[in-house]
Amino acid sequence: MSTPTTTPLAVKYSGDKPPATLRRWCDAHADRVYELHCGGGYDSGRPNGFAYDVMLRPGWSMSDDACHILIEPTVADMLRQLRAIARCTCSDCIEALAKGTGSW
Repeated sequence: MSTPTTTPLAVKYSGDKPPATLRRWCDAHADRVYELHCGGGYDSGRPNGFAYDVMLRPGWSMSDDACHILIEPTVADMLRQLRAIARCTCSDCIEALAKGTGSW
């Protein structure tokens, strides 16, 4: 009888290369972070609208407003937000978790 194996979760990275400190945190918490995008397109007050954009995995959100996507202009701001995430039991998370894929 073989033992079932589980594939470890991995964070999806897109856009510019992420700073090492942010990548280390995301990799260490791949059970919470689904994707990290580094790039433009946001009104962040920075040149080209550069920002860090994190999509959390189902079951996690900001503890104060239940957001599942975090957008911050600096690494320090993003790390502060990531450290504040909490378990989420909203209907969207429950539905996504029922799929069992670890993603939306």
